[in-house]
Amino acid sequence: MRILLLHSSSDNYGASKIFLQTVMLLKNNGHYPVVVLPNKGALVDELSQLNVEVHIVNLAILRRKYFNIAGIINRYTKWKVAVPTLNHIIDKHQIDTIYSNTAAVLIGGYVAKKRGLQHIWHLHEIIERPVFLHQFFAWCIRNWSDKIIVVSKAVEANWQDALPKQANKNAKSKMFQVYNGIEPVPKCKVVPKTNFDNYKQSLFIPNNAIVIGMAARIHFWKGQSYFIEIAKELLKRKVSADPLYFIIAGDPFPGYEHLQRELEQSILQHQLTTRVFYVGLVKEMDLFYKSIDLLILPSQQPDPLPTVVLEAMQYGLPVIATAQGGALEMVIENETGIFIPLNNVTEAVDNIIKILNADKLNKLGLAGKKRVTEYFSAASFEKNIISVFEND
Repeated sequence: MRILLLHSSSDNYGASKIFLQTVMLLKNNGHYPVVVLPNKGALVDELSQLNVEVHIVNLAILRRKYFNIAGIINRYTKWKVAVPTLNHIIDKHQIDTIYSNTAAVLIGGYVAKKRGLQHIWHLHEIIERPVFLHQFFAWCIRNWSDKIIVVSKAVEANWQDALPKQANKNAKSKMFQVYNGIEPVPKCKVVPKTNFDNYKQSLFIPNNAIVIGMAARIHFWKGQSYFIEIAKELLKRKVSADPLYFIIAGDPFPGYEHLQRELEQSILQHQLTTRVFYVGLVKEMDLFYKSIDLLILPSQQPDPLPTVVLEAMQYGLPVIATAQGGALEMVIENETGIFIPLNNVTEAVDNIIKILNADKLNKLGLAGKKRVTEYFSAASFEKNIISVFEND
């Protein structure tokens, strides 16, 4: 199979890690992958190391910042340039299948439909509002895909209306639910350009401290502001005999750099600079996980199947998440972590306080480590994903 694989970014966050894993898997199983990304970045370097051909093409990725007249014109202009470029790559490499990773890559389905090629769409998103946007994406997915991969039951439920109405109730569905399964995070011995092996040392955090971490792209819905409010309340209450510290990792999507500045300003205004540390983009996530005692993912919208949760569980870390999206399938309440409400700092802190002791954290973390091995292994993901590509 000669496959053109399209992805919406070149970063090293969750969906990109799954994309890289998929490319490696296809190549190792004798398929011929050619990759198109919208810009240069860490993902390009990793693919190049695998001797995979990578093209940089503006794919007219659809993001919310383009929901205006100027943005629509911009996307249309980029689309018109990208289509012939993709057609050229398809002709040159005799592509027979197009794979689009994330819903934002609309152009892959369009080109596949025009060329009569098989199109596999891998959906990582839950889009509920605005309703017109959900309906638009559902129409595209329904009409421009032959197979749909969804990363969780929550994502599957969100896109049920993207399935064609089956004339025969026994007709085979084209939607496949495949949990992400990841390899262990690569180990790193020291923090780059320092002589430390974790952020506790480099940030001078006491050895007896409990460190609470968050790692995510900086965005409105990821919940960095909520995390800071939770940190502020926990520190105000002095809820633990051991001092509490907080580490936030992640950088903004291009065009949202102002959110990073607002985040840093919020830490300063709340006078939290000695207890809450923003460390920016962390390329060596091993160092981040070794530096924290539990992870909070305070997403304000349903997070489909957040990779950061799987990584934290691999490290034996308890996970605290808002009760929505894929987290409900990953975290088991009071067994591998706990859930907190969407927007209630007081209730969230009341719940967190209950697990802030070494014995409880250790028990939750060990159970999470066992769960990720049993249900979210790389081997299971690879077996299921390759079957979607290779089976009719």
